[in-house]
Amino acid sequence: MARQISEAKSLPLHQIIGAPLIAIVQGQAQAAQSTAEFIERVGFIDASSQADGASGTGDKYHFGDMRMASFHVQKPDKDGVPQIFKVEVPILSLIPIPAIQVKHAEIEFYVKITDTVSTTPETSVGTSESNPSDWLGKDRLEFRAAMGRMSSSTADQQTKIDLQMRIKMEVEQADVTAGMAHLFRLMDQNTTSTQVDAVKSPAPGTK
Repeated sequence: MARQISEAKSLPLHQIIGAPLIAIVQGQAQAAQSTAEFIERVGFIDASSQADGASGTGDKYHFGDMRMASFHVQKPDKDGVPQIFKVEVPILSLIPIPAIQVKHAEIEFYVKITDTVSTTPETSVGTSESNPSDWLGKDRLEFRAAMGRMSSSTADQQTKIDLQMRIKMEVEQADVTAGMAHLFRLMDQNTTSTQVDAVKSPAPGTK
């Protein structure tokens, strides 16, 4: 159920801090899912089919055959005679795979402490029950807070902005995972060049 945020709404401080961090993780997960979908849809034929015709109960899926780009080139054979060769290259090796990661994130917001709550965690760790001077005691103090106001002043006027959060991110190309490195090696191994039957070139001036 959606919960409307207002200045009067008091929440545990760890929830206020954790919410934008969770959003970053979820955004990173969606980016990774988009990368996987790109590889599946662009790099493979019939990628949605399942291995061995299995039903949806299995946990292994077959991406299908690798999508290849083929073209003909003329180059000398082992005897130095020009011949026509058919070259097949995996599509994924010709285009950049979109994979990004959050390199750096800055989150800035204002909160005001509205209340404090004393809690006792359910744990056996601790040597004191209620001694406030014992920092290893079981009692904990929890802050409750509400989103605060951020003031913004200009030369002509001063305004107040409610519930403002500043987010600054830097993204970069994600590091190559072990699985992706193995895929790149397989694509390199599947780049083939085979000689085809000689094709008679048309005479000059004819179509």
